[in-house]
Amino acid sequence: MIHAEKTPEIERRPTDIGVPNENHEIPLTRGLNLIQTTFLGVGTAIGGVMFAIMGRAVGAAGPSLVITFLIGSLFAFFDGISYAELGSAVPGGAGGAISFVQRAFGNTIPTFLTGWYDWMGSIADCAVGSVVFAYAIRYFLRWVEPVTIAVATLIFFAVINFKGVKATGKTEFILTSILVFTLCLFMVRSSSNFEIERFEPLFPNGFLPTLLMISYIYPTYAGYETITQLSEEVKTAGKTIPRALLLTLVIITILFTGTAAAMIGAAPAEVYVNSETPIQDAAKYFMGPIGEFLVSISGIIASLSTINGSMAGGTRITFALSRENLLPSIFKKVHPRYRSPYTALALTTLLAIVFVLTRSVDFIVYTNALGYIVTSIVVSLALLRLRKKEPQLYRPFKVPFCPYVPIIAIGMSAFMLIMLSVESLILGLVFGLVGILLLNLTRKIQKR
Repeated sequence: MIHAEKTPEIERRPTDIGVPNENHEIPLTRGLNLIQTTFLGVGTAIGGVMFAIMGRAVGAAGPSLVITFLIGSLFAFFDGISYAELGSAVPGGAGGAISFVQRAFGNTIPTFLTGWYDWMGSIADCAVGSVVFAYAIRYFLRWVEPVTIAVATLIFFAVINFKGVKATGKTEFILTSILVFTLCLFMVRSSSNFEIERFEPLFPNGFLPTLLMISYIYPTYAGYETITQLSEEVKTAGKTIPRALLLTLVIITILFTGTAAAMIGAAPAEVYVNSETPIQDAAKYFMGPIGEFLVSISGIIASLSTINGSMAGGTRITFALSRENLLPSIFKKVHPRYRSPYTALALTTLLAIVFVLTRSVDFIVYTNALGYIVTSIVVSLALLRLRKKEPQLYRPFKVPFCPYVPIIAIGMSAFMLIMLSVESLILGLVFGLVGILLLNLTRKIQKR
């Protein structure tokens, strides 16, 4: 039997046990426990985007948005349990999805494209979080310039991530604790003004918008992937990763559906539909100025939490791509003191700043959705291949009813992909072609 955490050829590489190899690689530090790992997933998922999209989503789907979130959680569960099995069976590599696909397919184009799209999704998450944070600050300080604030925020969190994973985990724990408390308070206080009649009609625009909105809200569930991206820095990863991932899915499902139901049931539609700050406006209606202030602060914290978790995850993807010789070797450097992949961090931060400078939120959001959906499809394919390729691989957690569950997950992800706009699909094709060009360039440089 092959134990995923004890296989010398693959998992027990020198960088995992703290001994520099022939290239003098410095190992990452395993500093995240179950609570910190879970809160990284929850905090990344409950991003500032949720505070911005609720109004437009209700405007399109009506009160049935609650059903959209429930369906989205089902899709996320089918995708997520594939990550749970692979994260427990292949816990020794930073980068999450790229480590799984590399184990299944080797250093091939599918492996590179998985990391490429996953990385772009994380970068887009960072950018969206910083933009939403900037506009939240502008809500209080009308004179600030949003793009400047967004860029400065990205640089600030780059410094935090440079200090290493322990600083990242502690920061995320604090931010997420405040965020979860505020959303729970929002849901509890809504009960005093809740009217079930506000859910009628449930499908004012028909059932189709309820389905179309799944792709729109799905990236908010993708925080669970951050957990596997940091697998090389998680204590007892084989057990911690599947537990943290499933806990994350349960917590964010309760918070997303609960927040949507509270907003719809406790305030008239005209208060929040198509608003840029829908949850804040609903809080002002049934909680007063204090509630508005608390939820506004919560939106700011949500944005910061997204930036922190996505920047950490995206950096590890770059690091993993470089370590597998799919990107230039400079990006696998680890700082000798803080044990953080600082060159990968610098590149991730720079690209997030570039996204912000485009000043196109739609462009960033499309990249976000595409990145995570494409990655989920390939991860499910990697699970199926590894089940056949390495049937004796030790799996602390196993997906039940395989291969049916991952096949259903692939179908669900393909459905969401089709539901995206034509512009976003063209954007995805361009990203893929650019990635392949970079891969070929990297390989030519390495052959010299």
